[in-house]
Amino acid sequence: MTAKYFAILTNAGAAKLANAAALGTQVKITKMGVGDGNGVLPTPDPAKNALMREVRRAALNSLSIDPDNGNQIIAEQIIPESEGGWFIREIGLYDDTDTLIAVANCPETYKPLLAEGSGRTQTVRMIIIVSSTESVTLKIDPSVVLATRKYVDDAVIEVKGYTDNVIKNHVDASNPHSQYLQIANALSEIKDDAGLIATVLKNLGISERFSGRFINRQIFTTPGAINYKPTAGTKRIKIIITGGGARGYGFLGWGSDYRARGAGGGAGATAIAWLDVDDTKTYPGVVGRGGDDTVTPTSSTFNGVLTAANGAVPATGGDGGRGGVAVGGDINLQGGDGSDSPGLISTTTNVYRGGSGDGGVSYWGGSMRSTENATLGRQVTFGAGGGGSTRDNPFIGNFGSHGVIYIEEYT
Repeated sequence: MTAKYFAILTNAGAAKLANAAALGTQVKITKMGVGDGNGVLPTPDPAKNALMREVRRAALNSLSIDPDNGNQIIAEQIIPESEGGWFIREIGLYDDTDTLIAVANCPETYKPLLAEGSGRTQTVRMIIIVSSTESVTLKIDPSVVLATRKYVDDAVIEVKGYTDNVIKNHVDASNPHSQYLQIANALSEIKDDAGLIATVLKNLGISERFSGRFINRQIFTTPGAINYKPTAGTKRIKIIITGGGARGYGFLGWGSDYRARGAGGGAGATAIAWLDVDDTKTYPGVVGRGGDDTVTPTSSTFNGVLTAANGAVPATGGDGGRGGVAVGGDINLQGGDGSDSPGLISTTTNVYRGGSGDGGVSYWGGSMRSTENATLGRQVTFGAGGGGSTRDNPFIGNFGSHGVIYIEEYT
């Protein structure tokens, strides 16, 4: 029986393929067109150079050699469901110059529009036989490629096989993440790389810090020179030094019926620092003395790098003494000022200052409060100023507390 539906090369197409074979060039088939045949089924004619009432022409989605027949070329085009409203009875292939290379007829099929209440994605496939597929460029625009289900399934199987193999090798490896530190190795991977450790500490913001075990503490409280010898194994110390506190002022008043406490003395300053030390050496220092009725207050120092000044004695008896100032420490704390006298300052009227006469407070706490008697004392603390009193011969108040050098030692 004579075939009703078939595809043939047009005369123009056959000529182009023959010329390409002779010259070693290629014909670039790039587009497919469909037509409705003017309402009748057309018979493919090699003399044609156009379809009968072409309704659509677009780029190919696929162009390949038939795996079962090396002389057959398979061309495919996908018509989306958004296009239609016409019959398909004729198919044509065009090259990159819009020359009709091959023409075919097909069983009548209607491609509906979605607006008509029905829609489908239509695949149009055309197979042509050529003497040599080497004369045809099997290349299409990648932007219009649609993968077949088989291609996708094969690709999924291939990718899954590769992934399964990679995961298995990863799980079976003794150390699949060599770029990471392992907890079980306790950082042994970087212990021999001093440069890397320094970088890690810098990134963590602790390049200037240390970690060490507490060994011992040494406290020097007797005023005067000291020599600090670190406990064996000490590499770093935390040191706190406080200067001596100033004494308060004595009697302040006018007339036999008016008497008041004098102003308080200033407290010694405090310096706090972390220092590196050598446990084979000795470091000099001075513990500041608290002021009393025979000596003035003195500062505390350590190894020429830390100074905590003593507090000041009230100059007139009415104004409290200033607190000392520290230098050289990581933290430098000024001593507290002594309080002004609460008593009379006028020889004509009873004017009150509003102070308390108490001594200045140091880092370690407060001193003896002001008193209204001639019995003087010194608070058992470090660096606090003495409170005022009513002593009038000489005009001396309570005594300032001595300073201190406090040291914690670490490996």
